[in-house]
Amino acid sequence: MNQIAQSTMPLRVKALVCLYMLLTLIALWRMTTFYAFDLLTLGVLPLLFGILTRAAWTKVVLFVYLGLQTIGLAAVSTAAIIAYQITPDDVNLVFQGYNIPLIPLWLVLASLIGFQWWVGLSKVMTQYLSSRSA
Repeated sequence: MNQIAQSTMPLRVKALVCLYMLLTLIALWRMTTFYAFDLLTLGVLPLLFGILTRAAWTKVVLFVYLGLQTIGLAAVSTAAIIAYQITPDDVNLVFQGYNIPLIPLWLVLASLIGFQWWVGLSKVMTQYLSSRSA
C-alpha cells in the first residue's frame, strides 16, 4: 500500500491513471443508472488496480483492454461509414436529447486510444511496473 502513496509515478502514468479513474466513475455511473455491465466499461477496474499496485499481470491486461477498445472503435467506425454511404441523413448519434457530431467524437476517441497505446508501449510504463519497491 505504501507504493501507491509514493510519488515515483511518472507523469505519463499519472495521466493514464487519471483517465482510468474518470472511466471508472463513468463505468460506475453507467452501471447504476442503466444497469449496463460490459467489459469495455468495467474492464478498467482491474487495470486501474494493477497499475496502482504495480502487479505483474498489468501489462497483459492493459494490452487486452486496449485491443478491445481499438477493435470496438474500428467496428463502430466501419458500421458508421457503411451506414453513411447508404443513408447519410439517418446517421446521427443522440444522447439524452443532444446530437453529438460523429467526426469530432471519433477524433477524441481515437486520440484517447492512441494516448493509451503510447503510454502502454512506452519504456516509462515498463520501468514503472517493473520497479517494485519492498
